[in-house]
Amino acid sequence: METPTPAPSLGIKPILSLKRHYRVSIILFFLVLVVGLPAVWIKGQSFYSAEAIFHVSPRYMKNLESDSEVELQSNSQYREFVNQLQNTVTRYDVLEQAVGILEAKGIQTRPPALSKREYIERLQKTIVTRAIPDTYMVRVQLIGGAGEKAHLHSIINTVMETFLETAKAEQIYGSPERLNVLKDNERKLREEIAEMDAKRAKLGERLGLTTFNDGVQNPYDIQLAKLREGLANAEMERKRAEASYTAFKDKGEVPGDIGRSLMEMRLGDLSLVAQRAETAKRIAEVNQKIAGLAAKHPARTPGEAEINELQDKLNQDEQEFLRSNKANIEIRLAGSLQQKRLIEEGIRQSVANLESQAGEFAQIFHSAMQLTGAVQERTERIQRIQKRLNYLETESSALGFVRLVNPALPAEMPQGTGKTKLLLVLLVLATGVALVAPVGIDMFYSRIRSVTEAEKLLGIPAAGWQIRREDLPTRLYAEEQSRRFAATMMRIKSRDRRSVFAFSSVKSGGGTTDTVLDTAATLTGLGARVLVVEANSFTPFSGFEDGRPGLRQLLLDDLAPQDIPHHHDHKGVSVDVIGVGTPGGLGLQRLDRLRGALECWSQNYEYVLFDLAPILLSADAEMFIEILGQVFLIVSAESDTKGEIGRAKRLLQKIDPEAVGLFVNGVPLFRGSGYMEESIVETVTRGRFSDFMTVSDLQLKWELLRTHWALNRRDILRNPLSWWRRQDTLVQGGMGDHAK
Repeated sequence: METPTPAPSLGIKPILSLKRHYRVSIILFFLVLVVGLPAVWIKGQSFYSAEAIFHVSPRYMKNLESDSEVELQSNSQYREFVNQLQNTVTRYDVLEQAVGILEAKGIQTRPPALSKREYIERLQKTIVTRAIPDTYMVRVQLIGGAGEKAHLHSIINTVMETFLETAKAEQIYGSPERLNVLKDNERKLREEIAEMDAKRAKLGERLGLTTFNDGVQNPYDIQLAKLREGLANAEMERKRAEASYTAFKDKGEVPGDIGRSLMEMRLGDLSLVAQRAETAKRIAEVNQKIAGLAAKHPARTPGEAEINELQDKLNQDEQEFLRSNKANIEIRLAGSLQQKRLIEEGIRQSVANLESQAGEFAQIFHSAMQLTGAVQERTERIQRIQKRLNYLETESSALGFVRLVNPALPAEMPQGTGKTKLLLVLLVLATGVALVAPVGIDMFYSRIRSVTEAEKLLGIPAAGWQIRREDLPTRLYAEEQSRRFAATMMRIKSRDRRSVFAFSSVKSGGGTTDTVLDTAATLTGLGARVLVVEANSFTPFSGFEDGRPGLRQLLLDDLAPQDIPHHHDHKGVSVDVIGVGTPGGLGLQRLDRLRGALECWSQNYEYVLFDLAPILLSADAEMFIEILGQVFLIVSAESDTKGEIGRAKRLLQKIDPEAVGLFVNGVPLFRGSGYMEESIVETVTRGRFSDFMTVSDLQLKWELLRTHWALNRRDILRNPLSWWRRQDTLVQGGMGDHAK
């Protein structure tokens, strides 16, 4: 639908918020002042302070070169140690000692009304210790009033003196007693070491050892291991000799792993080699002689006999050589076997003898090694004790962790913000709260106030809007807005050829009936024939009920549509209207007959305006919107919430009519913001706003307020009782109007 001239945006603005909720601002302003004034009075007092600074080293400032026990290994350990020292400053025993020193010096800092314990407990609360960031220093501060400033520095310096002594004593706590205990332990350890050395010397004599270190082994274990290894080797040699002897006896030949065989010895013997050569030479000579002789020659037989004799002689000598050598080898192998058997038996006997003594010697050696370990452990303990003795004797005079950097100076200059500054801060705070609170209320306000907000929620431009009628100027401006909306209706009719329009509010009290009647009266005054049909059976308008049949009877009894309308006077204009009719049941029935009535009314009237029930509260609104095809959703400013408008939008999307228009009703006039006030003035006066407003808005309000006060004072002086009754009547009338 068409959008008329846009309305001014009346969103969240600081000035508007302050005007809406000025009472809240005033209440919050004075509430902050009332709550803050006691704090200003208490905290605005001037005070004096004295402070001293001490240094905390991350390493022990000692005399010895190094001592791992007093080295802080991490930043967290250092921070914990600083916290411990800060708490030590305000510890009861430290403060008690400091107060005693002050009293001994004749400095009386304790008020007579407080006991010593109460005074010390107050000092625990008033002395403040703070670590200076990014440094190794800690600040100790004492704050007091003007009557205490003379002794503030004395108190702080005395507390620091006792604190440093306490911290130093606790770093090497109980050194005399610890020295005595350490020396007694050292003496006992040395006596134990001497006794253990004597026992170990006796055990060393039995074992034949003079040293018992971690790398020393039991000599009997070494000897036993060697004998067992020798026994294993002797067994292997004996078995090898037995195998060689058995093989020689069985085969008659020397094994290859022992030496040369008998054949090699026979072939390599020099005498046999020479004999073989002479025999071969003589046989060759005899064969040469008898080579040409016949078999029966007398010289051949002696020659052959000589050859046979030479060969037999050579064979006999070789057999004799083999027989003698074989006997020698057999004797040698038997002797070697017997030797190895004797060696094995001797080693076996030695192992048996040594094994019978191994348990005793192992126990002795183990006892000696235990004594050695115990002696070494006690020696190390003596070394640590001696180191600790040296530390306690030399570090008792060291600086330690803590040292004083700056002592406290006398307090001379007063400190503090003062009452004036705090009061100014309180006024600024109260003013800020008073200005911010209204804006915050508007930010979380759930109801819409302007046309722009309604347009954003529904996603469509507004076809029209109406100002809230508060006085004569706004009523005159409202008539002008009704004419603008009537012009919009005329353009819609001429462009879209529509004559039936439905109006439905989001919920009850949205001003649908007034909007429809104003629009009908305006269109009637412009010469159009308009019919207003009330289809709101949920909250019907009582002004239409005059006993005549209405829409309900028309639909149920099938009456003639042209006979139902009757005249209704609205602001001096006669408008044809149709009421709901006599009550009965829930909602309207027989809506199927409505289309025929619409055709009849459309022929007799140029505009047919339906006043529907609230869309969120009545199902009739959905049914009529579905039949009529178009609807103006009336949103009431400062009445309908954003959530309700959102639900109405989703319901219209579900119905999906042909056309949906937006009309915002009851838009408030916020004077002093936007151009609505100027538009009203110019509309009513038909002149420029600057010509009408000759003075500023604030000056005009001030003059009106002065006039009002002057009139009230005059009435009170003349007749107080009459003035009071008139005020009571005005209050009751205002409450009635507000309730209505």
